[in-house]
Amino acid sequence: MTLDHEPVRLQYWPPSHTVDAPDKWPDSYEFGSVEDAVAFAMTQSPSHREVAWLRTAEGEILKPAQIRRLWELRRDH
Repeated sequence: MTLDHEPVRLQYWPPSHTVDAPDKWPDSYEFGSVEDAVAFAMTQSPSHREVAWLRTAEGEILKPAQIRRLWELRRDH
């Protein structure tokens, strides 16, 4: 990954936490593509029943329902 390419970041938070909360985002898993991050989020079991949130390289935030939909679209093809 080059310095001019921001990675896709996948983070897990408790379901009671919102993406708009002012506190710091937790440590993230970094991926080279949204597809890789979505696959990880949908096939791994997070601890404490936490929910996946994904930040794209462009800064877009994908919420759990959006991640699930991308996974479903991928499987449909």
